[in-house]
Amino acid sequence: MNHTQRIEALLGGKKLDTPSMNLWKHFPPYDEQPSTLIEKTVQFQERFDWDFVKVTYQGLYSIIDFGAEIKWPEHDCDWPDTCSKVGTVTKLGVRSTEDWAKLTVQDVTKGYWGDSVAAAKGVVDAFKGKNTPVIITVFSPLTTGAKLGGDRLFMDMRRDPDTFKKGIEVITETTIRFVDALAAAGADGIFYASQLGTYDKLSRDEYEKWGKPYDLAILEHTKNMWFNVMHMHGNCPMFDLMEKYPVQAINWHDRLIDKPKMKEARALTDKLLIGGVDEFSILNHGVTEKQMADHFAEAIEAEGTGKLILGPGCCVPLNVSENRLETAKRALASL
Repeated sequence: MNHTQRIEALLGGKKLDTPSMNLWKHFPPYDEQPSTLIEKTVQFQERFDWDFVKVTYQGLYSIIDFGAEIKWPEHDCDWPDTCSKVGTVTKLGVRSTEDWAKLTVQDVTKGYWGDSVAAAKGVVDAFKGKNTPVIITVFSPLTTGAKLGGDRLFMDMRRDPDTFKKGIEVITETTIRFVDALAAAGADGIFYASQLGTYDKLSRDEYEKWGKPYDLAILEHTKNMWFNVMHMHGNCPMFDLMEKYPVQAINWHDRLIDKPKMKEARALTDKLLIGGVDEFSILNHGVTEKQMADHFAEAIEAEGTGKLILGPGCCVPLNVSENRLETAKRALASL
């Protein structure tokens, strides 16, 4: 089977002859420009031949056109290696409560939004006709809001909800336009990342009010895509809430949090699960290929049904070399 057929089989509840895996990561400094992000994403996929391609932007792409200022990392690497650090925010886009009401809906054909659409289209075009699904990273409005305003987001949503609402609605509309542009570019789905749908950040009631309605408004625009992944980022994800979203797959830090672990998650949902790899320990240089294989086998056994793509809870750390990912591929092939 080709990659598209393998993903379709998994979504249909069929077991694969060989396990599926994707160990995605960030690509600084190549993610600063569309052309180099396209080149690096293609190189990464051609080397590892994952069952899907994930377009992983630099993590601040959604806030720059809203006024945030970024310091890019020192280019301390040679192709195809990545930098040791990512960009950092030097000036928040929202610095007062009133700033939420000053945000305006962005033209996603211009600026960094436009660059992000161009990068997505370039990757989609590169794999057109190759039967490899391409999914694109999209941040939830609350996630973008937290990147724009830092901890101010929590204060303002509780102290001045009317003003905060104006900002989150603008971010949502911009994100909807972005998703529409990704669909028009031919993306097979999105990797929808929520970094605040976790109990150590917000209460259930707060997320029901400020997260879920805006998430669903955006996901409504993915209904013509066929491979959408819900990424639940955090130490205590609202799994039972977000697994009900209209997506085909779930990704979360199953190895790093108390619950749900892989076995428990399988009992909570029949959707395709993506996880089972502790990206902070099992890919390190001191781990043997046999230990990697045992780690992967443990996750496969815990999930139990075969409806699993082995993957990290979030991006593979920058200090993990591509050579270690080759070791992981060999370990998987040994199962």
